[in-house]
Amino acid sequence: MDNTVFWLWLQNAFGEGSGVPWHIYQSYPGGLEGFYRAGAGGWRTLDYITPRHMEALTAFPPQAALARLEYALRLGWGVLTPESEKYPPGLRNISDPPAVLYTQGDLSLLSGKPWVAVAGARKAGEAGLAAARELGQGLSSAGAVVVSGMAPGADNAAIEGALMAGGRTVTVMPVDLSSPYQAKNAALRRRQLRMGGALLSEYFSQRTPAQGGFHLRNRLITGMCQAVVLVQVGEKSGSMIYARHAAKQGRRLFVYPGPPGDPAYTGSRRLLAEGAAPIARGWELFEQWPQLFGVSPAPPPAQGEPPQPAPFPGHRPEKNRPAPQGPPAAFPPRPPRTRGEAVLQDAGVPAATGSREEQVLAALENRSRTVEELADATGMSAGTLLTLLARMELAGQVEQGPGRRYARAGSREY
Repeated sequence: MDNTVFWLWLQNAFGEGSGVPWHIYQSYPGGLEGFYRAGAGGWRTLDYITPRHMEALTAFPPQAALARLEYALRLGWGVLTPESEKYPPGLRNISDPPAVLYTQGDLSLLSGKPWVAVAGARKAGEAGLAAARELGQGLSSAGAVVVSGMAPGADNAAIEGALMAGGRTVTVMPVDLSSPYQAKNAALRRRQLRMGGALLSEYFSQRTPAQGGFHLRNRLITGMCQAVVLVQVGEKSGSMIYARHAAKQGRRLFVYPGPPGDPAYTGSRRLLAEGAAPIARGWELFEQWPQLFGVSPAPPPAQGEPPQPAPFPGHRPEKNRPAPQGPPAAFPPRPPRTRGEAVLQDAGVPAATGSREEQVLAALENRSRTVEELADATGMSAGTLLTLLARMELAGQVEQGPGRRYARAGSREY
């Protein structure tokens, strides 16, 4: 049986956002097929398989996964797994790669290009919207693929700007590809596809965003990109989740600073003070990181001559553009936890307190657990736990380890 079927089967059992299928693929003897052939007797010996998982693994067998695959292909969707050639390479070195991605559009047209995420406030003001459009346009002119979510505001403005420059874009959706969610953006999505872009989703069937779905979606946006640009980040903005993922995944963070003193940019200024690089236009990313675009930095000037910046492709006629020198900058290996994550504890997220947090900490006494195991132990839904765990991680109470297992901070009980 094709391994794609096994990936679909495991994603259904463990849920979108789970790193367990990837863990099985990398470490179980015989990989995915070996895990399947071990059967219930073998699964019971694994501490990360809960009774809920056992039920799901048997209730939705690989034969049902095959039917799902065939149906997705009939809809015209691409079905990518970590073994697929077109699978975004950056996702293979995050802690929880998606077992399955459903796609529309031709991702082969986007290979060999740098991918840059641009995201920001849903209720961005005029300055933020203009900045997002200009960033999208400049990045696209330089040859980058602009990646964003489907949210109104800064996200859509960045996509619009990239399309104005004739560039290719990727939208990562928190729902399935046929969902009517955000129907007012349907024309923009169709334009993306006509211009060689793509739509991606981790969901086979999810009509409206699930609780915690945006958090899961955002990890994909940052994970598949080499750089992340944030526009109009408020004091307690959801955009801080992008910054958190970028820090965890080792992606370089750039922030549009906004008008001086504007309270809508308090979070932006906080991130800049803690080490994010400022950016106002797309060509500035090219100047700061020309290697990302396949261009070597300009050599040092001769004595007495002024320095010459690397040429920006978007400001030169096509025939005069310099030939790329080497491939785009590679994704860095997934780093250990960095100071950037600790910094985000001051990013407006309140410390986790109360009975639900105490339930989670009690469940993590002397052992790590997955979200599914915590759901069994606490009686909370997976969506509630995802939101709660994100808050507790930012507050320094819990840590996430390999296989998307959570433990008390500092315990290392993975």
